Order: sequence, then structure tokens, then C-alpha cells
Amino acid sequence: MPSNPGFVELGNRLGKETLFSYIKNFGFGAKTNVDLNGEANGILFPLSKVGPLELATTAFGQGI
Repeated sequence: MPSNPGFVELGNRLGKETLFSYIKNFGFGAKTNVDLNGEANGILFPLSKVGPLELATTAFGQGI
């Protein structure tokens, strides 16, 4: 079973630039382009505003 501290460590090792590039490459923060009423873009932190707390919460999925 995964744990939050493990994912925080993984996020720290990757660094914010790499982690956020992976997240964007998986399509998070963008519409799916499926015809769904009311679909909106996901919300991601701007890279310039990502500090240690935002990096940690994003790494285990609550910051996305």
C-alpha cells in the first residue's frame, strides 16, 4: 500500500520541474476533449508558486 511520505520523498527527488512535466504529460490540468457538458481544465499550481508544501501535496495527489 502506498504511503504519503514515500510519495513526498519521490517528489523531492524528482524536483518540481520534472514532477510537473510528468503530470502535464499525463494530461492533468487539461480538458479531455471528450464532449462533456461543463468540463473544465484541471487546476495545477503555477510552477513559479510551487514551494516545498505544494510539491509535497502534489506528489501524493492532493495538490492536483
